[in-house]
Amino acid sequence: MAARRPSPTTQLMLGLDPVLLLVVALAGTGLLGASQGSAQAQALPKPSCPLVVQASQTLLQPRRIQPDQVKAKNAMGCLSPADAVYGADGCPLRLCGPDAGVIQLPEP
Repeated sequence: MAARRPSPTTQLMLGLDPVLLLVVALAGTGLLGASQGSAQAQALPKPSCPLVVQASQTLLQPRRIQPDQVKAKNAMGCLSPADAVYGADGCPLRLCGPDAGVIQLPEP
């Protein structure tokens, strides 16, 4: 089996002082962390809304909506029992209830 030749980058790194290599590696990590940190700061999620369902049923929790959509959503009324009435911050305040949005079908 033929010996593999190290890449030019590997040859360069092998010729460097180990302390200098460590400094370069740490500097690169710091720069990468700084750019990711500013991006993450801009995209931090809003605090979660208080639960309007039981803690064991968090999958049924209505999702937060944009605050500028609250007025129109609440004006539409409840579309289903699992729908909610929303507060100004976009968080659901309460579920609509078992009779909400239910259309009674005529008897046959």
